[in-house]
Amino acid sequence: MADQIKQARKVIRDFVFEMREGKRMMVLSPTGQLKATTCSLNKKLNTFRIVRAGKIRRIPLTDIQGIHAGMEPEGLSTPLDDLCATVVVAPDGQLVTFRFEHINARDTFVMCMMLFANSLAGAQEGEEWAEDGNWEEGGDEQWVEGGNDKDDAGHFTVEIEDAGFGALGSVAAAGRVDRL
Repeated sequence: MADQIKQARKVIRDFVFEMREGKRMMVLSPTGQLKATTCSLNKKLNTFRIVRAGKIRRIPLTDIQGIHAGMEPEGLSTPLDDLCATVVVAPDGQLVTFRFEHINARDTFVMCMMLFANSLAGAQEGEEWAEDGNWEEGGDEQWVEGGNDKDDAGHFTVEIEDAGFGALGSVAAAGRVDRL
């Protein structure tokens, strides 16, 4: 278990470093055409930025309603395959599909982006957390005992344990990655 935690922390740390610097990613258009973009996360890890042809689109992570891996969601005209990840953006459910070079890259993107988006949503919707620290709706994600702390600098730290990925470490909802 300790090795899995170490590995998860390294994956998250590497993802954050890569995304803070800006990563070349391919957007898949509804016609199947791949378009090169540069994607990044801001310093506070609360905004996803997509740059293409000099145009910038900023997506607050709180606006990410979900990320589908592979062939989901069904019924799209976009020719999806197992290497795709489709981001659902609020308020109107707009979709942005990325195509990755390999499954591990896709899974890392989906896991980390959902981890950050869910952490921010939980921090903003604090009233949805039960007094015992568990998610009231009983989903797979829950607060780890003692994991919802503020450090001396006022950064709110969220420790998330997900049954599908094991212990994932800490993510600071105020914008830093702590203890990874």
